[in-house]
Amino acid sequence: MNTNINKDNVLKTFLKYSIPCVIGMFLTSFITVVDGMFIGWKIGERGLAAVNLTLPILYLLLGITIMVGVGGSTLALQSLGEKNQANANQRFTLTLVLNVVVNMVIIIIVGLAMNKILYFLNARNELYYYVKDYLGTMIFFYIFMMMNITLAMFIRGEGKPQLSLLFGIVANVLNIFLDYLLIIRMDLGMRGAALASGLSVLLAFTLGALYFLTGKSLFKLTKITFNTEDIKNTLYNGSSEFIGQMALAITTYLFNFVIIRRIGVNGVAALTIVGYISMIQYMILTGIAQGIHPLISYSFGAKDRDTIFKVLSIGSKAVFVVGAVTLVLSFAATEGIIRVFSRGNSELINIAKYGLRIYSIAFIINGFNIVASTYFTSIGDAKISGIISLLRSLVLISMFIFTLPHIIGDTGIWLTTPLAEAVTFVVSYTYIRKSKMSAGATVFGFGKFIC
Repeated sequence: MNTNINKDNVLKTFLKYSIPCVIGMFLTSFITVVDGMFIGWKIGERGLAAVNLTLPILYLLLGITIMVGVGGSTLALQSLGEKNQANANQRFTLTLVLNVVVNMVIIIIVGLAMNKILYFLNARNELYYYVKDYLGTMIFFYIFMMMNITLAMFIRGEGKPQLSLLFGIVANVLNIFLDYLLIIRMDLGMRGAALASGLSVLLAFTLGALYFLTGKSLFKLTKITFNTEDIKNTLYNGSSEFIGQMALAITTYLFNFVIIRRIGVNGVAALTIVGYISMIQYMILTGIAQGIHPLISYSFGAKDRDTIFKVLSIGSKAVFVVGAVTLVLSFAATEGIIRVFSRGNSELINIAKYGLRIYSIAFIINGFNIVASTYFTSIGDAKISGIISLLRSLVLISMFIFTLPHIIGDTGIWLTTPLAEAVTFVVSYTYIRKSKMSAGATVFGFGKFIC
């Protein structure tokens, strides 16, 4: 990582790291969204529903990957801040090995127990073969997807976010071409959608791996020593991210469970469409969070408190702007957005349009919760980061999804996430305020977004 953080212009440094991260994460989500467009056009609501039913498996693997990747990269970057290159290399190598081993174990288990898992995911009757075709193909590519995410974290941590962005652009171009070829022209259905995504991610992973293998990287592969303390700290530092992703897997399953029984296949397809919009916004917010993560981690290792809170303030304002823009677009162009995926299904359009307008209220506040969790992870306070992640993505949503629909009907399904984010926002702001006061930083009013 370039250790020359411009203390006089932290905004410039923030933009240098965050803009490529934001674009990169947007492109990552865009692969999935483009798949959804082609699936919606060619296959219809059953295909869209099938994608959503497989998401708990993806979130499980993402949880493991991000836990190890964020935890390991945090330690490695702190080592760089302490000028300890050998320790940084050791932690880099350990992170890669841990992610390969743990992800492969999960993937093999899923492959061997495919039919039981499909039943558990509610892939039954008309949806069974759609989900089996999609998940049965993606299972061969998940390891490359997870390792690509891990490598990208370290490339950005080295101060080369533009390189990670370039790999993402190349993968997206290939994905669009393969979607058209495999889904539209060759009519391979859900297998075609999975192959398009998988081969695109495989290309991005190959480019990232070649970067580290050619010796041009700052982090170097080294002979691994299984340091128990480093493993424990890696898992601990990334635990809040794991909690967040696992909670997302559980709550996605719960949403699917409730909607498929109350509304049916069109309801799950509508949830998928709303999820695509939410995913784009969430990935942009995650890009901002990943942009501030190395800056805060490095500054924490260098004991530079002023830079930490300047970066946090800028990040908080940035996610608010993203949320406000997404909220306005969701209301102003609701039907146009949904028609891109719906293939003229009027029932699906009406359900998704109603759901998106209620769900989009969450966009204005969820970014602050993500930034707050990232801040506490970056300074090694995994406990508070975990509390924030657990509240917004599991505890409150689980409570609301089983109560609100019984009280106010189907509206309660779409209102669950906004209410969960609102309650978490109060908790996140309180913890941030206390952290700044304990560090001796000046605390301003709420209206200035903790600047």
